Amino acid sequence: MQSFSKNLLLSIMLTYLFSGSPSAVGQNNQRRKQLRTELRQSVNDTTRVRILFQLGNQFFDGPSDSLMHYYSKALLIIEENLRRLENAGDKNDLAELRKFKQFKLRAYIEFGIEYFFRSDYNKALDYYFKALHIAEELDDKGIISECHSEIGIVYKNQGKYDLALKHNEEALFLSTYGNDSSWTAACYANEGNIYLKKGYFSLALNNYLRALRTFESLGLKRRTGSCYLNIGKIYTEQLDFEQALAYYKRALNIADETGDKVSRTDSYLNMGKTYLLQKKYTIARHYLNLALQTFKETGYSHGLDECYTGIGHTYRMEQQYAKAKGFYLKSLEWSTFENDLPGIANSYNNLAQIEFMKNDFPAALDFAGQSLEKATESGSLNALKESYAMLAEIYGKLENDNEALKFYKLYSEIKDSLFSESKYRSIREAEAKFETEKKEQQLELLTNKNEVQQLKLGRRRNLLIASGLGILVILLVSYLLVRQNRIKSKQKAIVLEQRLLRSQMNPHFIFNSLIAIQSYIYKNEPLQAGDFLAKFADLVRFTLDHSRVEFVLLADELKMLTAYLDLQVLRFDNKFEYALSADSDIDAEALEIPPMFAQPFVENAVEHGLRHKQGKGHLMISYTLKSERCIEIMIEDDGVGRDIALEIEKKKKHRSLAIEITEERLAMLRKKHNYRFALEITNIKDESGHCRGTRARITLPFKFI
Repeated sequence: MQSFSKNLLLSIMLTYLFSGSPSAVGQNNQRRKQLRTELRQSVNDTTRVRILFQLGNQFFDGPSDSLMHYYSKALLIIEENLRRLENAGDKNDLAELRKFKQFKLRAYIEFGIEYFFRSDYNKALDYYFKALHIAEELDDKGIISECHSEIGIVYKNQGKYDLALKHNEEALFLSTYGNDSSWTAACYANEGNIYLKKGYFSLALNNYLRALRTFESLGLKRRTGSCYLNIGKIYTEQLDFEQALAYYKRALNIADETGDKVSRTDSYLNMGKTYLLQKKYTIARHYLNLALQTFKETGYSHGLDECYTGIGHTYRMEQQYAKAKGFYLKSLEWSTFENDLPGIANSYNNLAQIEFMKNDFPAALDFAGQSLEKATESGSLNALKESYAMLAEIYGKLENDNEALKFYKLYSEIKDSLFSESKYRSIREAEAKFETEKKEQQLELLTNKNEVQQLKLGRRRNLLIASGLGILVILLVSYLLVRQNRIKSKQKAIVLEQRLLRSQMNPHFIFNSLIAIQSYIYKNEPLQAGDFLAKFADLVRFTLDHSRVEFVLLADELKMLTAYLDLQVLRFDNKFEYALSADSDIDAEALEIPPMFAQPFVENAVEHGLRHKQGKGHLMISYTLKSERCIEIMIEDDGVGRDIALEIEKKKKHRSLAIEITEERLAMLRKKHNYRFALEITNIKDESGHCRGTRARITLPFKFI
C-alpha cells in the first residue's frame, strides 16, 4: 500500500488532526512558511507536487478551502505532465507516467473526502469513482480497496444500504491482499456501521467487536473510541440507556484526550439523543447544543440534520411547536442537501407529528405520506417503522379504521423484528464472548508456568549434584527431594489442565461451528445465526469455567453437555437424537462431580460412531448413583462401533487422547480419595454377534454442597 494511502485511512476513520496548543500552532505556522519557501525555490514538478500535497495536509483540521487550494494547484501540474507524457508515448517514461497517475489518484481522493465532510455526496462520489478508475488501471489493490470503502460510506449516509454493503465487502475482500491489519479492521467497522443503519444489531456488534480487538491491540485510541461510540448506538437502539451512556462517555474521554473534534461532536450528539429518549429534555438540549457548537467550529455538516432533529424533539415534547417546526425544517433542508433518504423520511415524519399535535390532520397526512415514500425508497426499517406508526395514528383520528389497522399491523411487524429478546441476548453474549476470548490467553500463561517449573527442577538437580556428603548434605537432599516432588505434582497438574482444556476446545469443532454461523449470516438468517452464536458462547464459557475447577454442580455439567449436543445436532443437520438423564434420587442442584469426564466420549460417539452411520442415530447419556462414594456415567450410542470407526479413521494410529487424559485424571482421583474409580469401554453386540454400537462407563467421586 502506498504511503499516501495511510493518510487516506486516517481520513476514512474520521481522525482529522486538531488545532492543539499555542506552541503546536506556532510550529505548524513555521512548517507552512518553510514549505512555501521550498515551493518557490523548486523547479522540479515532482518535488513541487509533493510540497503542495504537504502544504494541503497542514489543513486537515480546517479550513478545508486551504486544503483544496493547494491540492488544486498540484492537480494542474499533474495534468500538464500527464498530457506531455501521454502525447510523447515514450516507453521509457512509463514509470514517470505511473507516478503522476498516482499523484492524480491521491488528489481525487482528497477532494472526495473534503466534499464528503461538506455533505456534498454527489461530488464526493464523482471523485471517488474517478479515483477508483485510476486505481484499477494501476492495479493497486490497496487503493482500490480504499476507494470502494469510501464509496460505501457515502452510500450508507444516503440510505442506499445494499450498495453500501456491496462496495464495503469488496473493500474488505481486497484488504486481505495487504499486511495492514488496521485497515482490515476499519473495513469491519464500516460493515458494522451499515448493519447498524439497517437495524441488524447483532451483525453490527459482531463487526464492531472484531474491529475493536485489532484497534485495542495496536493502541489506536481514536479508532477504539469510534468503536465505543458505535457500540453505544446499538445499546441506545435497544433502550439500554445506562450501557449506551457508559460507552459514549468512554468515547468522549478518548476524543478529549486525542483532540478529535469530529468524535467529540458525535459523542455529544448521541448523548443528547439518549437523554432525549429518557425524556430528560433539558439535559438532552444541553448536549445537542454542545454538538451544534462543535459542528460550527469544525465547519463539517455530516450529522447536523440529526442535531437539528434532536433539538426539535426537545421543543416538541415541551409543546413549543413553532420552535420545534423550525428545527425540523432545518433538518429537512440538510437531509435533502445530502440526499439522505432515511433522514428525509424522518424529517417529514417529524413535521407530520407537529401538525398532528395541532389537530391539523390533513396537513399531517400529507407530510406522513411523503415520509413513507422516502422510507420505502431507502429501505430503512427504522424509517418505515416511524412512518407506519404516524399513519396509523392519523387514520385513527380521521376514523378510517381499515387504514389505521393496516398501518398498525405493519408497524408492529417491523417493531418486533427490530427489538426481540433473542437479538438482545445475542448482543450481550457476543460482547461476553469478546471478553471471554481474553481469558483464553490463560492457556499461554499455563505454558509459561510450566516452563518456570521446569527451570526450577533443573536448578534443584544442579544443587543435588553439587551437594557434598554428610548429614547436612543428606538433610539438604531430603528437603530438595520433597520440594521437587511437590513441583513435579504441580507441573503435572498444569500440563494435564492444558491438555484437558485443549482437548475440549476441539479446533475442528470450533471451526465448523463458526462456518455454520457464517452460513446463516450469508443466507440472511440473522436470528438463526444469533441463536447459534448464543449456544456457541454458552459452550465456550462452560468449557473455560469447568476446566479450572475440581468439582462442578451436576446441573451445570448437564447444561454444558446440552449446549454441546445442541450444536452438534445443528451441525450435522439432525442426523442423530440424544437423551440426557440423571436418576430421580439425584439432586442435580446439590451434588457436585469432577467436570468434563463425559464430553470427550460424547464427542467420540458423535464424530466416530454416529457420524458414519446410515440413517438416524441415537445417543444416551445417564448419571446413576452406584454407592455412597461414587456416581456412574454411561455413554451409549448405536453408531458403527469401534472396529469400523478405527477402519474409517485408519490414519489415526495413536491412542485416543480422550482415553489417555481420562485415565490420568482417574489415577489422580484414586490417589486423592483412596478409592478405585474406573473407566470401561465395551462394544454393544446383537444376537448374531455383530457390533451395533459402543458403551462407555465411568465411575467418579461426588460430594454434596
